[in-house]
Amino acid sequence: MSSENKKSLISNIWILMLGVLILAVWSLYPLWMEHIFTPKNTEMQSNLGTLGDSFGALNTLFSGFAFAGIIVSIYLQSNELKETRKEIKAQGDQFELQTRALNKQNFENTFFQLLSLYNEILNSISVYKGHRENREKIFGRDAIQDLYANKFLEKEYIHFLERIARNDDAFVGKHVEYMGFHRCYEQSIGHYFRNIYQILKFVDESDVADKKFYTNLLRAQLSSSELSLLFYNCLSEVGFEKFKPLVEKYEFFEHLPPLTDMDGREILMYKKEAFGKTNHNYLSEFGELQFETE
Repeated sequence: MSSENKKSLISNIWILMLGVLILAVWSLYPLWMEHIFTPKNTEMQSNLGTLGDSFGALNTLFSGFAFAGIIVSIYLQSNELKETRKEIKAQGDQFELQTRALNKQNFENTFFQLLSLYNEILNSISVYKGHRENREKIFGRDAIQDLYANKFLEKEYIHFLERIARNDDAFVGKHVEYMGFHRCYEQSIGHYFRNIYQILKFVDESDVADKKFYTNLLRAQLSSSELSLLFYNCLSEVGFEKFKPLVEKYEFFEHLPPLTDMDGREILMYKKEAFGKTNHNYLSEFGELQFETE
């Protein structure tokens, strides 16, 4: 039996005993008065009416008892109400904890399903590497590596385009050239980047406490080639508006390796937060470039 229930039982017992005592006094008081004060002669018997008035004092006493009982009852009910409120609050806190735990469990189930889908999409990416008799089909991260190093950096994609519009007098960064690459290989990598974006968006819009922990788990899945392609994808028109802010917010390029032929102006297109706190290659260069533009 809990301490609250014991207190309630003791209070009820005291109230019951007080009620029995009052009933006993009320019942025995006339007999007691008659035994002690009943006169033996006729003269005093004529004054019994005066004796009856003495019950008025008893009535006053019982009225006092009744009032005291009301006070005690209010006090006991107040204590019980406080205990009830404490129990309700404790139950509410426990329910809130259970709700948070359930929400976190549901979130993590969905998150890891999305990670599993990411790996399935990654493994399904395929491209042809080499030419003629040396041509072979490769998959997964090998395909991403070839897409970045050869199809994009070495501009093999140009052979699949009729023309890329250029302005030789204006700055044309790789983020602009990326759109030509994207038009060639959108069927291979479009859904891959959209999946990464949806995972980041899902975490960002959730109520989970440590969002950075989950985005770090996602970032840890990406190879250097994947991060490199993501760098230009988010600077291009397909990712600049919605994808890039999430990449910056969750420091997605904290482990991005130095990229070949990167123009410093493309670094400044990102917020400094995108490179985290430990990627000194970019942070130091970012500071110098920022100083030069001021």
